[in-house]
Amino acid sequence: MATRWGIIGTSNISHDFAVAMGTLPRTEHLITSVASKDKVRSREFAEQFDIPNSYDSYSLMANDTEVDVVYVGTLNEHHYSVSRLMLEHGKNVLCEEPFCQNTKQVQQLVELARSKNVFLMEAMWMFFTPAFTILGEEINKGTIGEPLQIISSFGTPMSESLIQQRNSGGSILELAVFSVYMSQFLFGPEKPQIYGTYGQLTESGFDKDASIILKYSNGKISTFLSHFKVNLPNEATVFGTKGNIKLHDPFWSATKITVNGTDINIDVPNTKKATRYGNSVQLIYEIQEVRNCLLKGLNESSIVPWSLSIENAILVEDIRKKLGVTICE
Repeated sequence: MATRWGIIGTSNISHDFAVAMGTLPRTEHLITSVASKDKVRSREFAEQFDIPNSYDSYSLMANDTEVDVVYVGTLNEHHYSVSRLMLEHGKNVLCEEPFCQNTKQVQQLVELARSKNVFLMEAMWMFFTPAFTILGEEINKGTIGEPLQIISSFGTPMSESLIQQRNSGGSILELAVFSVYMSQFLFGPEKPQIYGTYGQLTESGFDKDASIILKYSNGKISTFLSHFKVNLPNEATVFGTKGNIKLHDPFWSATKITVNGTDINIDVPNTKKATRYGNSVQLIYEIQEVRNCLLKGLNESSIVPWSLSIENAILVEDIRKKLGVTICE
């Protein structure tokens, strides 16, 4: 029986989520409903992806008995409230990264999912991609020796007017969250010392760029940049005592990885419609993880467990505080 999905939000990432799911068998994954606050956008999204039900109310989605799990692809500032509404109605939830705007909200969602005995996962899709799987395998094999340094970046230019509107958290939450998660994946669960921070804030008090150094024990360092004004390499390289591994642009969904100078190219499925973000057809891997967890009766994924989301929320919040960002309650 197919897992029946509801999509909340008609954003670019929701579009790509639906495009990616279109490459999977309909006997396993089926989008039955979409919800948006804008009735027209909801209806147009439904027509584009042949979705039976379209709603202009999140509550209607929460009460839809033909939805097994919802994907929350709204703006960041709505992740918490929408996910909470779904969990309160007993819905399984896959919420786009970053999970929430602060640690308290993440903890509350986890406790609610636990009390309702339903599935909840942060959609950190990077962890499920083939490139990231190869990265982990090569490090575990000792191919590059002991990993001691990560250098990564995510920068994409946008207009000043758009930057000033980034009230959903700024460049750390929207861009550098991938670098933070990668750092903890390789060097955690130890909480690092935030050794260096620099960033410029918008008029509304959110970071429009940031340069961060995280210092772990045994000499392990993660250095990363995020920026709303310039293009950065958008690559990540892990340096070890015997070599290095590079995830090419975009490193969070790379289709090329270089291991000690040897390139590995990764094939991904072709899509019927174009995606709006690079290589985002790889959202299929987290989609498949959700179905596998539901079939096994699990409430959380072993790859992105609740503990990891809380751990990273704490670290991200501490970084933002050091930059001078006021944390939303």
